[in-house]
Amino acid sequence: MLTLHVDADRLVRSRFALSRLAEVTNALEVLAHPERAPYARNWVTHTRRAVAPDSVDVLFPLVNAATGYIPDFLSPLPGSYEPTLDEELAAVAATTEADVHRQLRLAFRIGSPPPTLLERSPTGCDPRPPLPATVAEVLARRGEAKLLTRVVDQLACFWRHTQADLWPTLHRVLDEDIRHRATVATRTGLADIVRTLDPRLTWDGRRLTLDSPAELSLDATQGLILSPSAFLPRPAVYLGPPGLVMIGYPARGRGQVWSQPAPAGEETGVLGARRAALLTDLSMPLTTTELAARHRISPATASYHLGRLRRAGLVVSRREGHEVRYERTRSAVQLLRALRAGGDPRG
Repeated sequence: MLTLHVDADRLVRSRFALSRLAEVTNALEVLAHPERAPYARNWVTHTRRAVAPDSVDVLFPLVNAATGYIPDFLSPLPGSYEPTLDEELAAVAATTEADVHRQLRLAFRIGSPPPTLLERSPTGCDPRPPLPATVAEVLARRGEAKLLTRVVDQLACFWRHTQADLWPTLHRVLDEDIRHRATVATRTGLADIVRTLDPRLTWDGRRLTLDSPAELSLDATQGLILSPSAFLPRPAVYLGPPGLVMIGYPARGRGQVWSQPAPAGEETGVLGARRAALLTDLSMPLTTTELAARHRISPATASYHLGRLRRAGLVVSRREGHEVRYERTRSAVQLLRALRAGGDPRG
């Protein structure tokens, strides 16, 4: 059982945050254990084809620890609402050698006995697996500093190949989760929000508990950082400096990330196959780049079809900062409904 001592006064000091590296480690965990996240099955299949094993030969074994504990230096707690990727990678690189060694001992069999954070198995055996060979080799030859360098390089590489194109969609879903909960918190208070993050989290006014194979009890003297995730199948705990803990939890609406766009097959009435597929996918506002990536077409092709749909009054665009998002109009919703029903939308 994992227990965080956080009463109402401490809870007031809690905040929400987004972390790219937390999502990277969550994604790597899904890649290691796809059975835990069937909703991401297509992403797992695509990623296994796209990512060369030697590009994560140190990172992947660190995440795939049998104890369930992932070294916290892989995803430092965000110091602001949304640090940049470079800021997070710099925080990884700044991890002290002592912290690297301590966290590796929590996850792997380095020395004896195991740290008190982990309970022994019912048979009295050490639950930690041996240190992965690739990690041990780097440590033996170059030490903790070189390991951090390899980890930073592989985190950045994995992000570029598997997360960068997906991040705009991820970001919108995660940001919307926080916006919704923050709005509710203004009416009911943060305590009620914590209770509704996930049914596996329990708060009794003094302690927050989560079923876990590790026996851990911590004082969250600085409150909690709450971070939604599209990858996590269940809540997760990330440890930072003394008194600071982050709770990752499954985001509301994450199905928008994993829903697959309709294939562009045969002609679909007045729309045509490609435009029908794009229009069907606009159940949430998307940019040209996002649509192109989801439908495996060029941005220019997506832009062309969106222009035709806009002139037909089926989509509208709105600017958010430097991005332009497209969404369906009421006419488009009625047209798609008629097409699904097999009727003629022209009357």
